[in-house]
Amino acid sequence: MLATNSRIPAGRSGAEEDFARYRDVVADIFARHLRTVLPGVDGALCSCGNAWPCREELLAAELLDWI
Repeated sequence: MLATNSRIPAGRSGAEEDFARYRDVVADIFARHLRTVLPGVDGALCSCGNAWPCREELLAAELLDWI
């Protein structure tokens, strides 16, 4: 995952830093992991090749719930 500390301006509170850090991580995950339905295949696949939802998608969803 991307390190996001360099994107966080100085002077933010701890909660604002956490939100900015995880927002960038979640956006990166959602940009690279897309649901794909293939004909003749049971269920959906992630664009990374794993079953949908993949571990990265689950992590992104959990982070969204947290922030």
